[in-house]
Amino acid sequence: MAEAREKLYQAWLSCSDSLGEKGRGQLMARFGTARQAYNQFSGEVAQLIGEKAYSELAKLRDKGIDKLEQALTRDKISLCMPGDGHYPEQLAQIPDLPPLLFYRGSLSKDVPRAIAIVGSRRETRYGREQAFRIARDLAASGVVIVSGLARGVDTAAHKGALAASGRTIAILGSGIKRIYPRENEELAEQIIATGGALVSEFAPKAEPLAYHFPIRNRLVSGFSHGVLLVEAREKSGTLITVGHALIQGREVFALPGPVDQPGSAVPHRMLREGARLITCAEDILEDMGWAQSSQGVQTSFVLPDLTNEERRLYDALCDEQKQFNELMRILNLQAQELNVLLTTLEMKNLIDSLPGRMFKARS
Repeated sequence: MAEAREKLYQAWLSCSDSLGEKGRGQLMARFGTARQAYNQFSGEVAQLIGEKAYSELAKLRDKGIDKLEQALTRDKISLCMPGDGHYPEQLAQIPDLPPLLFYRGSLSKDVPRAIAIVGSRRETRYGREQAFRIARDLAASGVVIVSGLARGVDTAAHKGALAASGRTIAILGSGIKRIYPRENEELAEQIIATGGALVSEFAPKAEPLAYHFPIRNRLVSGFSHGVLLVEAREKSGTLITVGHALIQGREVFALPGPVDQPGSAVPHRMLREGARLITCAEDILEDMGWAQSSQGVQTSFVLPDLTNEERRLYDALCDEQKQFNELMRILNLQAQELNVLLTTLEMKNLIDSLPGRMFKARS
């Protein structure tokens, strides 16, 4: 019970947008615990942390710690701090670990295998497909996929894990009640519903401010055993995550891409500087020493139930991409019939439409 109350006092501190790491450290040096800071809070604290942070904490304190607990319970938000049964052991090893995490979903102390997949928000089709494929195959082997719920590669990685009925953790640069981007709100709920978690060190209603994301990135690598870089342009924020991974002693992997694409520049540079080159999930499993432990776990892609005609079309596209007229000839179908089948398989995320009326099967 005492530990639960201490988490609430830590949450009180975290709910001040203006209280930075330095101010929190000064409070801890002065009072020893968040509980003591709350109980002995007075106007003198403003000299330690500044007027703005003091004013925010004073207003929150006036509402009472029980009101804060009720609000967290209503929104199904849980708290964890270093040393309890939910704070990930892997994260507890980083040098600048957060004193408190807000989360929805399921967190556990022991996560034996986790890989972060990061990359550009302005991803190409290639980057999106590869992130999805690798995340899906890793998740099918029991690996937890960690990413940041951002547009682009992050979104593809989370969706890949879900496609394999795997577990994925989203580390937010905003509060849990301020999902960013907004179009990923449904994806966030799917992550929770399938045994994953949304995690943030920011207050539940914190906005997605620009400076939050570099801070957040150390947790993306901190939650994982290795970081995979899929696509990133020069000056990308993704490089911050890679930098944290190196400081934290995590393995860094990079996926090669087309040499004439801007998004390939950073992964290729990382490869020249010593990152591990990977082309599939099996490469990561082997390099991490997880290949043996994944034996017996299904890693192949299981097709949903298909009609005979749908299966014929999918099989025809497995070897190589084909043009619409070629498919009509191979399958002996009329244009209208083929259009219906192609639309159905696209809706089932089994094939992709390419320029020039070309189609290909997803791996």
